[in-house]
Amino acid sequence: ANWRNFNGTATLGWSAAGGPADAAFVSGQFNLVSTTVGGFPPTVMRAAASYGSSNGGYVGNWINEGVTSVGFWFRHNLSESIALTGRFATPINTPGASVVSSTLIASNTWTFINFNVAQGSSDIISLGGGTYSAIFSNIGNIQLGFQVPPSLAGQNITGTFDMTGFTLTPAPGALALLAVGGLMRHRRR
Repeated sequence: ANWRNFNGTATLGWSAAGGPADAAFVSGQFNLVSTTVGGFPPTVMRAAASYGSSNGGYVGNWINEGVTSVGFWFRHNLSESIALTGRFATPINTPGASVVSSTLIASNTWTFINFNVAQGSSDIISLGGGTYSAIFSNIGNIQLGFQVPPSLAGQNITGTFDMTGFTLTPAPGALALLAVGGLMRHRRR
């Protein structure tokens, strides 16, 4: 719960079913009119310690907790495939590490995305002026976005972006899953 839209002004919509295996999922919208070819990837959904996202289940020292990857199911309705981006930052939102998925997500297709966030991972493309240790020892913000296809950049198109099954591996504090759609925590035994 309490994941928000692209600019943090509204809580994401929630659907009780329709995700992979008919799971619950959250949805947000974003209009591409302000995007540019090769421009900074837009954020389409975000979690923050200050919002109480996921009841704080992802907040903390990922290095000490052994977190090496972030995974979730994602879907969109744009006319072209997209590559997802992520940003993992401290509670004050700087510095932050940026990642890019090598998996393309086709339109209207639930696709599992996994970001390798282990130190030295090729998925991490920038540390935003910080260090791995400074960022991943104090995670408080997550932003998910995408690389805008050139043919869609600057267009007055509102896309819908859906997510479910947000998981950290290994899971902090023995949490095995933060299921979006309530973002409920299940304990690993």
